[in-house]
Amino acid sequence: MLVELALKFRQKPYEVTLTNNDAILYSLGIGFSRDGPIPKDDLRFTYENADSFQPFPTNSLVVCHRGPFADGDFDIPGVPAFNPMMLLHGEEQLTIHEPIKTDTKYIIQEKMVDLQDKGKGGVMIVDSEITDASTKKLQSVIRTSLFVRGLGGFGYKGTVKNPFPAVPKRAPDMTKEEPTTKNQAILYRLCNDRNPLHIDPDMAAMGGFEAPILHGLCTKGISVKAVQQHFFKEHPELLK
Repeated sequence: MLVELALKFRQKPYEVTLTNNDAILYSLGIGFSRDGPIPKDDLRFTYENADSFQPFPTNSLVVCHRGPFADGDFDIPGVPAFNPMMLLHGEEQLTIHEPIKTDTKYIIQEKMVDLQDKGKGGVMIVDSEITDASTKKLQSVIRTSLFVRGLGGFGYKGTVKNPFPAVPKRAPDMTKEEPTTKNQAILYRLCNDRNPLHIDPDMAAMGGFEAPILHGLCTKGISVKAVQQHFFKEHPELLK
């Protein structure tokens, strides 16, 4: 592992235009309109002619990740070659600067920001900056932590820290149980995450799983949806 070289890595910027279909598919993938057009409030995220139609704020999470990494190409100078099936999506942080919009072209720049030796594995931390191509305004920044089993032992512990606040010693403000369907991963994978780990039993077995697993980013979207629908249902733009 050549850490100094790897930390200079920048993917070639690429463009993505978010369409109405893309936004609707993502909202369906995280559970909106699961029961059909009722409740009607869901239609603001799943029907292009609805009042206040808009993408759900976490749609940014699938606008990025469309570069070589999405095709399993992890040819990164300084990082030894590894089997992509040994890679696990560890963490994903989204910071929203501007609401995401349909019929808008975005430029995505992905870059390595840290490497961390975790003993039996290594963590690559990548930032994806999403910028509106016409206004040049930063729409959001996604920070992704990718854990690669078997890539540890290079000694560098990294510099990025992710401090979490302590859990309050009181009852939660709300609780919500959200069902996931048996075909949830099959639907969500169409939202720009076609890793065969989530649909092909044989590929899942190569990764050490008994069956295909649901995407972590699908679970994240479902969780954020539960919070938004409870605390600020009429104002999704409050999500930052």
